[in-house]
Amino acid sequence: MENVILNRQQVTFDEADHHFEVSAVNDHLLHLLAYAGARPLHPTVPGAVEVEKHADETVASGGSGQAFDAPIVINHDQRVFDRVAAPLSLQLRDYRVRYDTVRQRFAVTGSQADFSFGLPTFADEGWTEVFRTPADAAFFGGGTRNGVVSLADQVIEIANENVWTQGGVTSPVPFFWSTAGFGLLANTFTKGEYDFSNPHHGVRVHHDDPVWDVYLILGKTPQTLIHGYHELTGKPTQLPWASFYPTHLNAYNRDYWVAVTKDSAGAVEVTPGQYYKEYQPVNPESFNTGKRPGTIMVNGLTLVPNVPGSGHVTFVDPDTNGMPKSAIHESLNGEHDYPFSARAVLETYRETGMPLGTMFPNDGYGAGYGQTDSFAGDLANLSAFVSWAKGQGVRTGLWTQKRLTPKDPQHPLKGERDFTRELDAGVSAAKTDVAWVGEGYTFGLNATEKIGGLMRARNLRPTTYTVDGWAGSQRSAVVWSGDQAGSHWANLRAHIGTYPSTGLSGNPNVTSDVDGIYAGTDPVVYVRDLEWKAFTSTFLSMDGWGDRPKMLGLQFGEPYAAICRACARYHVTLIPYLYTLAQQARESGAPIVRPTFWAEQTPYTLGHALDDQFMLGDAFLVAPIMDAYHLQSDGTDQRPSLYLPKGTWYDLWSNKQLAGGRTYADIAAPLAELPVFVKAGSIVVAQRAAQNPGAEQPERMIEYFPGAAGRFSWYEDAGDGLAYAKGESATTLIEGTSNAQHITLTIHPRLGHFAGDGASQPLKVFVPLAQAPTRVKVTVDEQSVPSMMSFGQRADDPLAASRKQTGVTIDLGVINRTTQTVTVTIEVAN
Repeated sequence: MENVILNRQQVTFDEADHHFEVSAVNDHLLHLLAYAGARPLHPTVPGAVEVEKHADETVASGGSGQAFDAPIVINHDQRVFDRVAAPLSLQLRDYRVRYDTVRQRFAVTGSQADFSFGLPTFADEGWTEVFRTPADAAFFGGGTRNGVVSLADQVIEIANENVWTQGGVTSPVPFFWSTAGFGLLANTFTKGEYDFSNPHHGVRVHHDDPVWDVYLILGKTPQTLIHGYHELTGKPTQLPWASFYPTHLNAYNRDYWVAVTKDSAGAVEVTPGQYYKEYQPVNPESFNTGKRPGTIMVNGLTLVPNVPGSGHVTFVDPDTNGMPKSAIHESLNGEHDYPFSARAVLETYRETGMPLGTMFPNDGYGAGYGQTDSFAGDLANLSAFVSWAKGQGVRTGLWTQKRLTPKDPQHPLKGERDFTRELDAGVSAAKTDVAWVGEGYTFGLNATEKIGGLMRARNLRPTTYTVDGWAGSQRSAVVWSGDQAGSHWANLRAHIGTYPSTGLSGNPNVTSDVDGIYAGTDPVVYVRDLEWKAFTSTFLSMDGWGDRPKMLGLQFGEPYAAICRACARYHVTLIPYLYTLAQQARESGAPIVRPTFWAEQTPYTLGHALDDQFMLGDAFLVAPIMDAYHLQSDGTDQRPSLYLPKGTWYDLWSNKQLAGGRTYADIAAPLAELPVFVKAGSIVVAQRAAQNPGAEQPERMIEYFPGAAGRFSWYEDAGDGLAYAKGESATTLIEGTSNAQHITLTIHPRLGHFAGDGASQPLKVFVPLAQAPTRVKVTVDEQSVPSMMSFGQRADDPLAASRKQTGVTIDLGVINRTTQTVTVTIEVAN
């Protein structure tokens, strides 16, 4: 180490032909930079990257090219060190970083545990450094890893893989953190390898980069480390309220439907007693030019089955050659043959009471959104659908397989995309595809940031579902888990770890397709997948790719449709709670979907054993049914085991309470009931179930689960628009206490302001109890007021067919939330 310059602004030195710089961003973020030659102007961008296609010709077919556009790090603040000393020692608030000249390592003290790291070594293939931590340190992060939460004992690739099944990485992030009290963000777009396989030898970190450009994040809790990542790369987008409703996706402008008999392979009952089979026209952009079994000719048009496969098909009205005489071309607006339109599908959701918030009507290769002979005509067709759907309370999003701008912006051609004009037509959400962003690295981040910029320019909150992202994607995107096959227990199980792994990697906004995108003929697997995804922030119904329609369970009829509808409607009741969790994630780093160790951190909970269960916030523990362990013919099954962290837990379905700090085996689960538990002390703000945001009622239900003290800061804002980022929002503190005789819940006045907040709102309180209370007292600003009290099950409970939990409901009436403090005191019998 030579030419050491100690300065409180920045410490520099030279080593092994590289110049090193050490500076502070704030009192817990360090920037470490080493380079040979000129100082780099931006993170290293890879040259031509090898795209992993895995025999999928669609990957990266609609775009390629690595270029620096969107940055990884957006916070370039600087803070002086509190103290610097020779030979090389730095003090930053509680943290001390000292270079040990004998061991040639930096030792860090003042965090959760002492750790050290060496200077990087450089070779032709890039840099490598080694961290040494206590042997029991746990590690998390690295991006969206399907089915994988803990990184212990693993070697992971920070690379774009385009693998969507167990262990596959759908969106890598060059960031990890440790329970030792630090995190590392590599400010690079190059491939990496992080080796956690032998903590006794240290954690080996490598990137294919000649520049060592990293940020050391210091903190004593997981959420402070994740928040440190957000401080550097940007806060996650607060998704609009409507995006917490279910989303339906399909292509309604491409395919043709042919009348067939009921017993034909792939027959779908479109109208009562009328069956049709779906076909695609041959089109290079649809990747269907190869011969498929079952190819037909209709009036000179070659059509291939929408889903490749074979099977007996009988046409209702064949010509002399055995080919159908006619085919119905589907559409967005149903100008002809209305049942074969996007509008008809949306109406099916409404008529059956299945909630829906957003619809993507063009999710399919070569689909487009109009059947006119011009771009302008097709755009007018899209605009008509957007306007109609908005009148039904549903937003419209668009999927894309290639660039968002026409080659000649002034003269767009039919079949081209112009996302600017599409947004102006009322589109408010987007979804990328592996065909467009499959190259990953800078390409995926640049794409979502471009979309986000266009949305923000119109006062829209960025809502883009994407794969193949990178560090910084959370600023504008929801990570989507990729394409999996349905009717497959293994893929259901693989999704479970996807949610916490993404949140622990800095993006709390994550989603997936219910029962995958392909197959989908097993109603039990479908129900079980939807059941647990109802306890996440958002989920997708990806239709048009499977062996049968996928419409959130409606396609199976009863009893499956009723169970799925109940779960989806219960999810809607939780949106006030989910929306608050999203804001907490944005401001504190705590993910929406959390691993079990968030409630109890032990070597056991930090390991791999509990990757198949999770927590929703601090209140719910969810243990999905993920295999046919003891599956019965009626769908009843058992969960082999689950672990409840310390504390008391309420069974969601009854008044049963269970002690935590132990493992439970063979948990019974009728088809309509998922093992879900609510921690004593939890406060959950809920609403009435609604078809869509426009149909919501103003009433809110505050549920308190007694047995421990609880606090919940209920967050609200306008639900859309960007004013929330400027502070236009409000919070309401709710506190609960309980003992053997009394349960008390206090609702404090709302603090803050946002457009449409309204002072008055009807509120109810529900407290689960096995027996009716002896007395209920309600005070408003310390003055007793009359109230309506009832005992029994919750009114208008979407889960009422299965949930038998009783309790007391107190109707507080209309409350002035800006000024009034409400206290509910419940006396219970010993």
